[in-house]
Amino acid sequence: MGAVIAGGLLLGAVWAAPTDAAQPPEPTVAAPSPAFTDMAGDEWFAEAVGALAAEGVIRGRDDGSFGPSDPITRAQMAALLARILGLRGGPTSTPFLDVACDSWYHESVAALYGAGLASGTTPTTFSPEVPVTRQQAASLMIRALEAHPAEESRPDVDLGPAEGEASAWLAGFRDRLLIAPVHVAAVAEAYRLGIIEGAEGGRLYPGLNLTRAQMAAMLYRAFLQPITPRDCYPAEVPAESAYPTQSKGSSGMLVAFLESRLTALRYPCGDVDGVYDDRTRDAVMAFEKVERLPRDGVVDAGVWQCLFVAQTPTPRLSAPGTRLEVDLTRQVVFVVRENAVTEIIHCSTGRAGTPPGHGRVWLMQTGWRECSVGWMFYPCYFYPHIAIHGSSSVPPWPASHGCVRTPNWIAPWVYSQLRVGMSVDVYY
Repeated sequence: MGAVIAGGLLLGAVWAAPTDAAQPPEPTVAAPSPAFTDMAGDEWFAEAVGALAAEGVIRGRDDGSFGPSDPITRAQMAALLARILGLRGGPTSTPFLDVACDSWYHESVAALYGAGLASGTTPTTFSPEVPVTRQQAASLMIRALEAHPAEESRPDVDLGPAEGEASAWLAGFRDRLLIAPVHVAAVAEAYRLGIIEGAEGGRLYPGLNLTRAQMAAMLYRAFLQPITPRDCYPAEVPAESAYPTQSKGSSGMLVAFLESRLTALRYPCGDVDGVYDDRTRDAVMAFEKVERLPRDGVVDAGVWQCLFVAQTPTPRLSAPGTRLEVDLTRQVVFVVRENAVTEIIHCSTGRAGTPPGHGRVWLMQTGWRECSVGWMFYPCYFYPHIAIHGSSSVPPWPASHGCVRTPNWIAPWVYSQLRVGMSVDVYY
């Protein structure tokens, strides 16, 4: 067995699908309260959130909400772990260039780094705004459990299965092969300790972003509840090397997982509702284009594999403010804010070519507008006679008369983001 930990420490969370991929910063609140405006009090995570808020570990937003479905970021995770472990001080600096000394999370990151609990995504990068996945959270929590001091009021608990037992503890999960090797032991231990129940279909979804509600449950069960380790291995089920293929008409937990991941990568797909509709297909199409996969709007083994490792692309050009980049090769529109891609939209440009170059929005129109070559929805002109607009036909290849077509459902939103004079750069 591994290290012996005292204190009834339990790593736990019901891993349910998130419904929102926003990433708000950890706010500063003078007096944490167990009551939040976006919680009724009867949610599965309400007891955990209330207890942790009362202890001053969890804090809500300035508007009094908690944001249970929002993903937890690395900075937020650092703050929560530092608070619940009682870590203060630590080194005055870290090797992470993206952790500014005046940032709200600097002290927490420094304290965890000094305690050997925080590492970067690179030797000099912490990536504070990057969401934490379920498997990453398991590893972080196990390290925290190993480092937490014993408490006399709670019995000792062996931490760490014997060598070779990890595969046996994970045998009951169909997606166990999708756990990154570096996290296998921690995820297995989390299950052995009785804190991972899996989800629909006997899957763990290790690559899914952890929500604030799920993190609250993990902290609550780890540090405020007695531990109850499992005493027998689960029944083995067939392992999947990839998740089942999903396409328009599919629904359920896997689709919610897909939508959550696409949203986190900045491919808008509407609500994370577990329904594979036209919006989900359009987001998948944009992802396939960016990753240079077959453009069919179907999530097969190749798309699943890419989804787990993909990162949001960076803009090609550099300029301040909000602007658009239209990639004619990949047939996508990048919405860029302060040199960061914030949305990636499936589009179809000119069949005979859309001229590359630099343009500016000069005319914006609402609703349906008829022109010499047909109808356009919410057209916004950036060249003479060339606009970005909604269309009922947006195939994965160039098919327009020269304009930049986007799906109708997102055209009003694109219109709302543009302003006369805004830059639009078109390139191959």
